[in-house]
Parts: sequence; C-alpha cells; structure tokens
Amino acid sequence: MTKYCLLMFAAVLWPILPANGEVAEPPLEVQDGEFRRGGNAIHAIGVNYFDGFRRLLEFPDKQAANPPEYAAGMDLLAKHRIPFARFAAGGFYPVEWHLFRDDPEKYFALLDRFVEEAGRRGIALIPSLFWAHFAVPDLCEEPISAWGDKNSKTRAFMRRYTESVVRRYRSSQTIWAWEFGNEFIMEADLQFQVKAEYWVLPKLGTATKRTAADFPRSTDLIDAYREFADIVHKLDPKRPVMTGDAMTRASAWHLARGQGWKPDSQEQWSEAIQAAAPGQIDTISLHIYHPRADGSGYPGCGLAGATLSGNFELAAAAARASGKPLWLGEFGAGIGENSIPQRKEQVDEMLTLIERHRIGLAAYWVFDSINPDLGVWNITATNDNSWILDRIAATNARLAKKGN
Repeated sequence: MTKYCLLMFAAVLWPILPANGEVAEPPLEVQDGEFRRGGNAIHAIGVNYFDGFRRLLEFPDKQAANPPEYAAGMDLLAKHRIPFARFAAGGFYPVEWHLFRDDPEKYFALLDRFVEEAGRRGIALIPSLFWAHFAVPDLCEEPISAWGDKNSKTRAFMRRYTESVVRRYRSSQTIWAWEFGNEFIMEADLQFQVKAEYWVLPKLGTATKRTAADFPRSTDLIDAYREFADIVHKLDPKRPVMTGDAMTRASAWHLARGQGWKPDSQEQWSEAIQAAAPGQIDTISLHIYHPRADGSGYPGCGLAGATLSGNFELAAAAARASGKPLWLGEFGAGIGENSIPQRKEQVDEMLTLIERHRIGLAAYWVFDSINPDLGVWNITATNDNSWILDRIAATNARLAKKGN
C-alpha cells in the first residue's frame, strides 16, 4: 500500500482552464473580514451533502445511471434555491481512496461529473478534501500524528491531492471555497486517553490498533492546515480556504498545553479558536449544534457554562477579533433522539441565531444521507425533516432582503 502513496499521474495535475489560459475570477472571496461575491457581502445558508460524491466511490455501478441517484437530491436543493452544499471530496475510509490511488483519471471523471451536475442546477460546492482524520495516514501506513511531519508520506499525499483538485477546478464557477477536512481539531491533544480500538476497521483499510502516535497534537494539525492553505493560495489566490473544524472544546487551550480538561477562560477559549486558523486560512471554522432535548450541551464543546446564544456571541466575537469571517460548516438540532416539535423549535432557534448574528455562511447537517444513523438530522424529500428546507429557504430570502 505504501508505494502507492508515492504514485501520481501527471495527467491529473494539469489544470482545467478557460480557453485564454486565465483562471476565472472566483465567485466567492474574503475581504475585510467577511465573505463577498462581486464585491458585495454575502450571507447564505446551505446544506451538507456529505456523501453525495461518496456514492460514486462506494457504489459506482449504481451511480452509472443517468441521472445518477444523487441528482434527485440536487434537484430538490435547486427547487428550494439552496445556494450551496458542503461535501466530502474524497474517501472517508482508506479503501475509498483506492480509486484515486490506482486510477486517478477514472477518479476525476467521477468528481467531474458531480461538480458538473451541481453546476448545471446552479448549486455551488464547498469541497472538504480530507474528511476523516485517520484515512490518509492509514492509507500511507503511518500514525495519524504524521499530519504534523512535513517529511511524511501523509503530507506528501496531501500535497499531491490538494494540487490535483485545486488545479483541476480553480476555474470552475461552481466551487466557492476549499476546505481541509472535518473536525480534525476534535481529535487533538488527547494522547493521555489512548484507545487501542479507536477507528479500527481493518476491512475498510484502517490500522489494526491505535497507539499514542495516533492521537495527534493540535500543533501537528495546525501545521498541516498552514501548508494546505499555502498550497491552495499559490494556485488559487482568492477563493477562501477553511479548516472544517468543529466547535472548540471547552478545555482546548489547556489540552494543547498538556493540562487536561481544566475549563478555559473566555480569553483562552478565544485564543484557541484563533490559533486553529493559522496563516492563510481565511475563516474561523466552527460547527454548532443545539443542546440536547434534555438541556445538556454538545459534549465538551463551547465555552463552559455558556448558553447556545452565548456560544454564538462568543464565536462571532472571536471571529471579529481574528479579522476572519465565521464559517459554520455544520449546524443542526440536538444530539440524540428528540421529538419533531422539539426539533422544529431547535432548528428555528439555530436559524434565528444565524440570522441575528449575520453569519456569513452556514450549512445544515445533513442532507440526503445514506447513513441510517443520521436520521435525527437527515433531510430527504419525504421524511420527517423535509420541512427544514423550507425554513432554510425562508431564512435565505430574509437575508437577501436585508442586503447581502
């Protein structure tokens, strides 16, 4: 397996450019601490179409139909004028990276199709390139902390895939931004509580056990973020670059210093948020969920003792202090089971807070997922959450009237 991590076909490194060879102006950029399109500030709510592209990697024969299965989901988004979707632009488990590893031309033909289907319907995309923190290191037969080693095969793979994707789609008006991965910082600074079976699924290509080296430091991940942003901005100077991180842990500052679960002060928590968006990372990336129906919060995240509204205010303040806009890559109802009336109250409150705080971009978790475990959040055309698209559409209409 390792030798394939060093393999790359030159064909996928060639950019897809307009006829005149110029890279098109990006449809979205960050200026003066806010998201802008055509020089105007934008505030918009989209969705996570997490496994839209992964369907092609997991079930290629099923998706060979024209239109493919995920296209019905895109039609539903277009009907509700949902402006954009965040999605996993790569494998989740290591085995889902095999197609790129073995036949990059075929791999990119699938990704081309996904991007084209979205563009045809007027849906912008925010690709998250390395969704699962363990996948690339496991593929390269290295510990997960290899993200922090500039000379590792993991970082070499990151460079090659990032360059391939950005070169290929930097001229596409469908792409709004580039995101590193999903919630990597949630896995940081936990070396003191090693779990040997954590994300161990050898049939899906993972390592057979975990050691302390599989529990990275925040400095490992922040170093990878920094290089990712440098690579992207060298190829595509204007489009925003994001980390994809979750809501900062209540003890993030202390964990990073080896001091365990001691609660952070407000200043320390804000410092940890800003530290996780280094260098040319253009946004503060956070995921915010409503507290559970019983009133308990998202486990270990957000400033200790703060309410949902308080965490919104504190996160917005940290973003302002950094000079970078706040990107809520995920938001949703409470973790765990709750009734439909409770869910409606929770989603409405989240949308109200997004609108009140004028969050630039936010994406609901999750749309049209094939994972049955996500039922409490999952929106489809016919399930108990179908009304959420109407709520998002109505909020987007109000945001537009207020002047983006």
